[in-house]
Amino acid sequence: MTLIDTDDQRDLASSVSRFVSGQAPMSAVRETLTSGASFDPAIWRRLSQELGVAGLAIPEEYGGAGASWSDLVVAVRALGAGLVPTPLLATSVLAAGTLLTLDDEDARREWLPRFAEGTAIGTLAVSEGGRGWTPARSSVVVSDGALTGTKTGVLNAAEADVLLVSAADGIYLVEKDAPGLTVAPVEGLDLTQGLATVTLEKTPGRLLAGDAPAALDSVLDVANLVLASEQAAATKACLDMTTEFAKIRYSFGQPIGIYQGVKHPLANIYTDWALTDAAVRKASESLAARSEKASLDAAVARHLASTGYVEAAKQTMLLHGGIGFTWEHDAHLFYRNAITGNVLLGGPTSQQDRIAEKLGV
Repeated sequence: MTLIDTDDQRDLASSVSRFVSGQAPMSAVRETLTSGASFDPAIWRRLSQELGVAGLAIPEEYGGAGASWSDLVVAVRALGAGLVPTPLLATSVLAAGTLLTLDDEDARREWLPRFAEGTAIGTLAVSEGGRGWTPARSSVVVSDGALTGTKTGVLNAAEADVLLVSAADGIYLVEKDAPGLTVAPVEGLDLTQGLATVTLEKTPGRLLAGDAPAALDSVLDVANLVLASEQAAATKACLDMTTEFAKIRYSFGQPIGIYQGVKHPLANIYTDWALTDAAVRKASESLAARSEKASLDAAVARHLASTGYVEAAKQTMLLHGGIGFTWEHDAHLFYRNAITGNVLLGGPTSQQDRIAEKLGV
């Protein structure tokens, strides 16, 4: 992916967009949300097996498409614009990305093919409730290969077949039926994200080979990029939705779009989206080229995307008037998603700290 999509990327984006509009429109998303599930397994299976989205960035030797993270970003934009709930970030980015960065070939061969075909869900348990996503030192205690401790805000942990749990001495692979493992779903603000608290009480796990700190740092770059691309697409969806409403909603005999109080916020949303979209494309290009600035570019894109999306979602509710605050309208779903995404994997201050660190400030 460069600043301009390739023909293959445009085809991929078109395919995923058609799938979303035909198989996962907002009406279907709402059905999933009201069912209490964090995603629709049938939708995820079709995305994985028919479109190959789950395995896009997984190498061919492990059953994936062998594409790049940049190609995955293209697919994520279409999903983000429709708020389609999937375990893609947890499985295809966090879990798969961590396994690809570590050196444990046995774990890669066991789990990556299953991730790619959508038959298994994986996730990465890192956060312990502090300011940043990665604690300065994990409080998870390891004794004779058994883990004791708590992880918070773990994506799709309730549905996960395998969890990669960070501890002070590395990353451990823990399967869902392991004794002493308790997963408690958390009722969060965003209904499209499945979050849970993971408690381990002398839970057996297998220490994975490889440099754990380097793996976590690397996978955070990819996660920041993917989440930023999703947020940028959702920001554009907010802009489009509100612009259309401003054309048909009349006040004092005129469409509200003629008034400065509406035009100026819309112009600000467009400016934020254009800047974010460019930052996402730049970060994608840096990661693809393995640039030494990739971490910085990914953190910048994430910071811009998160803050811009929160403002866009807020203005979308406000500019729709009273209806924008109701359950029947989609505006509040975007707002919930924006607020949660703003603090996911490290909030604004955490991202600013990361930017300062990568700048050497």
